[in-house]
Amino acid sequence: MPHRLPMPTRRLRAALLVLRTGSLSLVVLSGLWTPAYDGGGGSFAATGRPSGQVQRLIDRHDCSTTGFDDATPVSALVRRPDGRLRLVAYERDLFALARVGSVVALCLDDPPGSH
Repeated sequence: MPHRLPMPTRRLRAALLVLRTGSLSLVVLSGLWTPAYDGGGGSFAATGRPSGQVQRLIDRHDCSTTGFDDATPVSALVRRPDGRLRLVAYERDLFALARVGSVVALCLDDPPGSH
C-alpha cells in the first residue's frame, strides 16, 4: 500500500506563498534598516577624527589609528575603563590593558619609564 501525501489545496499553496514572500520581504527590509558598519574603530570611527585631546596625544607620540606599513609599534594609547588615556609599552602592557580598556592608537614613541 503506497503512502502518498495529499495534494495541497489551493488555499494552502496560497498561504505558503504569502508566508514565503513576507519572510523574504522582512529579510530585505532588515538589511536596508541596518546601520552602516563603521570599521569597528571605536567611538570616533563614525566621525573619522578623534577628539581634540586624543588627536594631540596621537600627534605628540607619533601614533596612528590604522597602523604602520613599514614600522613596528613601540607603544600604544589605551583608554582605561575610567576614560583616562595611557601610553603603554606595546609588547609588555598592551594586551593586559586591552582586556579592561580599549586600544585607541599604536605609537612609535617610547612609553614613559622605558629609557
